[in-house]
Amino acid sequence: MRSKSLYLVLAGICGIAAAAIASQWLSAQANSQPVGVSTEIFVAAVSIDVGEEITAQKVQLEKWPADKIPQGASGTLSEMEGKFAKQRFYVGEAIMPVKLMEENWSAVRKGYKAVAMKASEVDIANLIQPGDRVDVMAYFSKSELIPRSTTQIVLQGVRVYALDGDTRRHSFDDRPKSLRTIELLINEKDAAAWTYANELGNVRLNLGSQEEYDGKELPIATGNEFLDWIEQHQQRLEEKMAAKERQLKQDFALLDSSVQTPNDAIKPVVKIDPVETQVNPTPATENGFSMVKMVEGRLLEYWVVPGKLPVLLGPANPSPAPARDRAIQTVDGKNIKTNETAGTEFSYLDGRKSPFDANSNSNGFHINDR
Repeated sequence: MRSKSLYLVLAGICGIAAAAIASQWLSAQANSQPVGVSTEIFVAAVSIDVGEEITAQKVQLEKWPADKIPQGASGTLSEMEGKFAKQRFYVGEAIMPVKLMEENWSAVRKGYKAVAMKASEVDIANLIQPGDRVDVMAYFSKSELIPRSTTQIVLQGVRVYALDGDTRRHSFDDRPKSLRTIELLINEKDAAAWTYANELGNVRLNLGSQEEYDGKELPIATGNEFLDWIEQHQQRLEEKMAAKERQLKQDFALLDSSVQTPNDAIKPVVKIDPVETQVNPTPATENGFSMVKMVEGRLLEYWVVPGKLPVLLGPANPSPAPARDRAIQTVDGKNIKTNETAGTEFSYLDGRKSPFDANSNSNGFHINDR
């Protein structure tokens, strides 16, 4: 009897436990959505492109099965109205806040600039899409401005504005196979940093984390540190050039001081008397002929014997022309003054006293005047 009673007690305990578990399961099922229940959420009523504002006219309520609703989808218009599409929505696609942005970065807004670079210079061109965040890096080779080769961060958190002018995001299969240009949206305060980096170095892009910039739809100015770096090198180069210029001026001044300047700027003119030729007073007795030659403005007569040197007989003109009278004054801070005698006699050259005249030629040669 005792064993039979024990079995009855155990059976009762198991029944009570099973009833409790069943009760809990039925309660959980009652609180959950039953299969087949639907909920209304907002979907795109028309195609909405990247950058378009979400308005009541572009969305509509639609019933979706509870187990098919995407996470984050909502049936409250105020949660999405006035925001902008971060990517393209097709008709009937659920509108989710994660795909929306507070500001429209697909249009160049006031205070920002769109700049472009060649896609061939970007190694990650096939990985980026409009809306992604990238860091702008630049490699600088050693030059007169940059003392050694180095890499510098130019800008951080720059948003990719467009690819070949297209601001829409695409699926992996719809992405263009080859890109020509990548457009970036930068703060206008970073325009100088961008220009310096492109002119002086080779610009590269690094893909950043989107989560790091959540809540910051538009990039902030981050190029001040790079501009300070460039400014330091410019000042160093200017100081170096100024030092070279000062050294050149000192070298030229030293060179000028070493040159000795003569006391007299103009040397005095020295009067050189014509060379007097010794005249042979004895007429030649050897057979020959007479020859006249002009030497230093005077006609001299020579007796020429074949096979021998000419012998000077004397002046062919007994009255030589008077020499010029020149007064010379040395320079000691005064000007040079020169006077020449006017009316210098040159009448002995008019032919009337020519040695070819019969009266002055022993051979009797005469020129008939006509």
